[in-house]
Amino acid sequence: MSQYISSLMIENNVEILIVRSDDDFAGMKHVRQEVFVKEHNIPAEREFDGNDYCATHILAKVDGKPVGTMRIRYFADFVKFERMAVLKEFRKSALSSLIMNKGFDFVNRKGYTKVYGECKKELLARWQACGYEQVYGAPLAEQNGMTLIPIMRRLPENPSAVRITTHPEVLNAKEDEWEKEKRKVLQKQKVGVLLSYQGILQTTARN
Repeated sequence: MSQYISSLMIENNVEILIVRSDDDFAGMKHVRQEVFVKEHNIPAEREFDGNDYCATHILAKVDGKPVGTMRIRYFADFVKFERMAVLKEFRKSALSSLIMNKGFDFVNRKGYTKVYGECKKELLARWQACGYEQVYGAPLAEQNGMTLIPIMRRLPENPSAVRITTHPEVLNAKEDEWEKEKRKVLQKQKVGVLLSYQGILQTTARN
């Protein structure tokens, strides 16, 4: 189990996943529509800014129902966590922590070690308690009438991260299923070695 998986648990019927289907993509949009557009009165054209089609989305489900989400976008040497939303009735649960930790785990397995975010000034201490630090020298962000402070969390190097030298079958795997594909590759390699060894023994026996 990853070091980022939260110890905070709610119920066994919670699923935190990477969006890979049209249905889950629609579920992600539904959560943000409810939270940002309806609850916080953010214009839909501003909330759904076009970046959803070139980003990774994490989706939280309870009993199969979408209830939380977060968007991840990628830059040269860091990722940006944004658009975190949890339906009102689940905000006192551990869902936000589980979503965030899934994000840490996911990007760290991709090889990223820096996560960028933005927070309100009055919430800076809370984010610092979660391992974030202020990005000094970076300009403040103005968004939806709020002034936000750039923050960053550093992650350790992951020796098992996907790299350019990783087996092509792993690089071709579905997102978030690299370890599963690695196990398949290792199994194939073991079978190949075993068959090769058996062939050597048979050749030796004939001679």
